[in-house]
Amino acid sequence: MRARMTMACAVAGLAAAVPSWADGRCDLNGLVGYQVMFGKPIAAYIQNGKKISGYIGCEPDRVLVFADGTGVRCKEINLQKIEGLPAGYLFGKSLNDLKLCVEGQVFEVSPTN
Repeated sequence: MRARMTMACAVAGLAAAVPSWADGRCDLNGLVGYQVMFGKPIAAYIQNGKKISGYIGCEPDRVLVFADGTGVRCKEINLQKIEGLPAGYLFGKSLNDLKLCVEGQVFEVSPTN
């Protein structure tokens, strides 16, 4: 019993010492009240009717395409070039209040429909 209590205290202390960053390196303090919707690799983006492999950030109306073919539409500018397939973590309060976390940057997005 005492060993369990000691382990529980150690885990609680460790959790308090770790900063509130997601795997995408975003500060979760600004996302309090949001629900994690998913985390998926970003494979491409669509802009001006052209689908382009890779990720170079967001611009209004650019659609980010995830590896599974789903996507979100950018609402603001957040330019960043990342090699490979960066993970995008979607947080939401509603369909009208969505935020995407990519490599430490959080920005507003909307559904593609």
